[in-house]
Amino acid sequence: MEIINLLKQNAFYPLINKEIDLPDKQGLYLICINKIEVLPEAMENLTYIYFEGKAVIYLGISGSRGLRKRHYNNHFHGTARVSTLRKSLGVLFGYEKVQSLKDQGTSNLKFITEHEKALTEWMLNNLIMYYYATDEDVENIETELISYFNPPLNLSKNKSEVNKEFRRKLSKLRCAL
Repeated sequence: MEIINLLKQNAFYPLINKEIDLPDKQGLYLICINKIEVLPEAMENLTYIYFEGKAVIYLGISGSRGLRKRHYNNHFHGTARVSTLRKSLGVLFGYEKVQSLKDQGTSNLKFITEHEKALTEWMLNNLIMYYYATDEDVENIETELISYFNPPLNLSKNKSEVNKEFRRKLSKLRCAL
Protein backbone atom coordinates (compact mmCIF):
# COMPACT_ATOMS: atom_id res chain seq x y z
CA MET A 1 0.00 0.00 0.00
CA GLU A 2 1.35 3.37 -1.02
CA ILE A 3 -0.29 5.00 1.99
CA ILE A 4 2.17 3.24 4.30
CA ASN A 5 5.09 5.00 2.61
CA LEU A 6 3.25 8.32 2.88
CA LEU A 7 2.77 7.81 6.63
CA LYS A 8 6.54 7.33 7.04
CA GLN A 9 7.13 10.90 5.86
CA ASN A 10 5.39 12.55 8.83
CA ALA A 11 6.29 11.71 12.41
CA PHE A 12 4.92 13.69 15.35
CA TYR A 13 6.69 13.36 18.69
CA PRO A 14 4.24 14.81 21.22
CA LEU A 15 6.96 15.60 23.77
CA ILE A 16 9.06 17.50 21.21
CA ASN A 17 6.77 18.76 18.45
CA LYS A 18 4.32 21.59 18.88
CA GLU A 19 0.66 21.90 17.94
CA ILE A 20 1.53 24.07 14.93
CA ASP A 21 3.66 21.21 13.50
CA LEU A 22 0.48 19.28 12.69
CA PRO A 23 -1.50 20.28 9.59
CA ASP A 24 -4.96 21.70 10.11
CA LYS A 25 -6.30 19.27 7.54
CA GLN A 26 -8.06 15.90 7.64
CA GLY A 27 -6.01 12.76 7.47
CA LEU A 28 -5.03 9.37 8.85
CA TYR A 29 -2.70 8.56 11.69
CA LEU A 30 -0.97 5.66 13.43
CA ILE A 31 -0.18 5.75 17.13
CA CYS A 32 2.87 3.68 18.01
CA ILE A 33 4.56 2.89 21.31
CA ASN A 34 8.27 3.59 21.75
CA LYS A 35 8.80 0.60 24.07
CA ILE A 36 6.28 -2.21 24.57
CA GLU A 37 7.51 -2.70 28.14
CA VAL A 38 5.73 0.48 29.29
CA LEU A 39 2.28 -0.58 28.04
CA PRO A 40 -0.39 -1.61 30.56
CA GLU A 41 0.08 -5.19 31.76
CA ALA A 42 -2.98 -6.43 29.82
CA MET A 43 -1.17 -5.52 26.57
CA GLU A 44 2.11 -7.33 27.32
CA ASN A 45 1.46 -10.59 25.46
CA LEU A 46 -0.43 -9.29 22.42
CA THR A 47 0.64 -9.72 18.82
CA TYR A 48 1.75 -6.46 17.22
CA ILE A 49 2.49 -5.24 13.72
CA TYR A 50 5.48 -2.89 13.62
CA PHE A 51 5.84 0.38 11.74
CA GLU A 52 9.24 2.06 11.62
CA GLY A 53 10.39 -0.36 14.32
CA LYS A 54 7.57 0.53 16.73
CA ALA A 55 4.44 -1.45 17.64
CA VAL A 56 1.21 0.01 16.26
CA ILE A 57 -1.39 0.28 19.02
CA TYR A 58 -4.06 2.55 17.47
CA LEU A 59 -5.11 3.93 14.11
CA GLY A 60 -7.61 6.59 13.23
CA ILE A 61 -8.81 9.44 11.08
CA SER A 62 -9.28 13.08 11.90
CA GLY A 63 -12.06 13.90 9.46
CA SER A 64 -13.02 17.51 8.87
CA ARG A 65 -11.79 18.62 12.31
CA GLY A 66 -8.20 18.27 11.13
CA LEU A 67 -5.16 16.47 12.48
CA ARG A 68 -4.07 19.40 14.65
CA LYS A 69 -7.29 19.77 16.63
CA ARG A 70 -8.09 16.06 16.81
CA HIS A 71 -4.74 14.81 17.96
CA TYR A 72 -2.90 17.51 19.75
CA ASN A 73 -5.94 18.81 21.63
CA ASN A 74 -7.94 15.61 22.09
CA HIS A 75 -5.50 12.72 22.31
CA PHE A 76 -2.38 14.31 23.78
CA HIS A 77 -3.91 17.13 25.85
CA GLY A 78 -7.59 16.26 26.24
CA THR A 79 -9.62 13.94 28.41
CA ALA A 80 -10.99 10.45 27.91
CA ARG A 81 -14.36 12.08 27.23
CA VAL A 82 -13.11 13.23 23.80
CA SER A 83 -10.58 10.51 22.97
CA THR A 84 -11.20 6.78 22.64
CA LEU A 85 -7.42 6.29 22.68
CA ARG A 86 -7.21 7.95 26.12
CA LYS A 87 -10.27 6.04 27.34
CA SER A 88 -8.77 2.70 26.31
CA LEU A 89 -5.34 3.36 27.82
CA GLY A 90 -6.81 4.79 31.01
CA VAL A 91 -9.08 1.83 31.72
CA LEU A 92 -6.17 -0.53 31.04
CA PHE A 93 -4.06 1.37 33.59
CA GLY A 94 -6.97 1.08 36.03
CA TYR A 95 -7.56 4.81 36.34
CA GLU A 96 -10.61 6.03 38.24
CA LYS A 97 -13.48 7.05 35.94
CA VAL A 98 -15.99 9.82 36.53
CA GLN A 99 -19.04 10.91 34.57
CA SER A 100 -20.82 14.24 34.57
CA LEU A 101 -24.57 14.43 35.21
CA LYS A 102 -25.23 15.45 31.59
CA ASP A 103 -23.33 12.39 30.32
CA GLN A 104 -25.16 9.82 32.44
CA GLY A 105 -26.59 7.03 30.33
CA THR A 106 -23.87 7.48 27.70
CA SER A 107 -20.36 6.06 27.32
CA ASN A 108 -18.88 9.55 27.81
CA LEU A 109 -16.53 9.54 30.76
CA LYS A 110 -13.21 10.87 31.84
CA PHE A 111 -10.79 10.05 34.59
CA ILE A 112 -10.26 11.97 37.79
CA THR A 113 -8.02 14.99 37.22
CA GLU A 114 -4.97 13.35 38.79
CA HIS A 115 -5.29 10.34 36.47
CA GLU A 116 -5.93 12.47 33.35
CA LYS A 117 -2.69 14.32 34.13
CA ALA A 118 -0.81 11.04 34.64
CA LEU A 119 -2.18 9.70 31.35
CA THR A 120 -1.16 12.86 29.47
CA GLU A 121 2.36 12.60 30.88
CA TRP A 122 2.59 8.91 29.98
CA MET A 123 1.33 9.52 26.42
CA LEU A 124 3.71 12.44 25.83
CA ASN A 125 6.66 10.35 26.97
CA ASN A 126 5.83 7.05 25.27
CA LEU A 127 3.86 7.55 22.07
CA ILE A 128 4.69 8.67 18.57
CA MET A 129 2.19 9.50 15.86
CA TYR A 130 2.73 9.01 12.15
CA TYR A 131 0.25 10.85 9.96
CA TYR A 132 -0.78 11.60 6.42
CA ALA A 133 -2.87 14.68 5.61
CA THR A 134 -5.15 14.15 2.62
CA ASP A 135 -8.41 15.15 0.99
CA GLU A 136 -9.07 11.52 -0.03
CA ASP A 137 -11.88 9.40 1.40
CA VAL A 138 -10.18 8.52 4.67
CA GLU A 139 -12.97 6.22 5.88
CA ASN A 140 -12.17 3.49 3.35
CA ILE A 141 -8.42 3.86 3.80
CA GLU A 142 -8.84 3.64 7.58
CA THR A 143 -10.68 0.32 7.27
CA GLU A 144 -7.91 -1.10 5.03
CA LEU A 145 -5.16 0.06 7.39
CA ILE A 146 -6.91 -1.36 10.48
CA SER A 147 -7.13 -4.68 8.67
CA TYR A 148 -3.42 -4.47 7.79
CA PHE A 149 -2.00 -3.26 11.12
CA ASN A 150 -4.52 -4.89 13.51
CA PRO A 151 -4.04 -2.22 16.20
CA PRO A 152 -5.20 -3.73 19.49
CA LEU A 153 -6.90 -0.54 20.74
CA ASN A 154 -9.14 -0.25 17.66
CA LEU A 155 -12.39 -1.99 18.49
CA SER A 156 -15.15 -1.12 16.03
CA LYS A 157 -13.50 -1.82 12.66
CA ASN A 158 -11.01 -4.45 13.77
CA LYS A 159 -12.26 -7.85 12.60
CA SER A 160 -9.01 -9.79 13.05
CA GLU A 161 -9.01 -13.00 15.06
CA VAL A 162 -5.59 -11.98 16.42
CA ASN A 163 -5.97 -10.22 19.81
CA LYS A 164 -9.76 -10.67 19.56
CA GLU A 165 -10.17 -11.79 23.18
CA PHE A 166 -8.20 -8.74 24.36
CA ARG A 167 -10.44 -6.40 22.36
CA ARG A 168 -13.54 -8.08 23.83
CA LYS A 169 -12.23 -7.53 27.37
CA LEU A 170 -11.23 -3.94 26.57
CA SER A 171 -14.69 -3.21 25.23
CA LYS A 172 -16.23 -4.40 28.51
CA LEU A 173 -13.78 -2.33 30.56
CA ARG A 174 -14.55 0.78 28.56
CA CYS A 175 -18.30 0.39 29.09
CA ALA A 176 -18.14 -0.28 32.83
CA LEU A 177 -18.45 2.73 35.08
